[in-house]
Amino acid sequence: MDQEFEAELERRLALIDDPQSEEGPLTPLPWLDLLLTAGGLLILTVALLWWSL
Repeated sequence: MDQEFEAELERRLALIDDPQSEEGPLTPLPWLDLLLTAGGLLILTVALLWWSL
């Protein structure tokens, strides 16, 4: 394996094993992405319901 990849993997595994750490293994999901996804699902659901009638 690549040395840089191995080091990053070890760092993330250490973050998962240490619950006291302020930093998480992944960055938090942006609220905008979450809202856009929910809006897209809502529009798709309404469109499919309208089409089925």
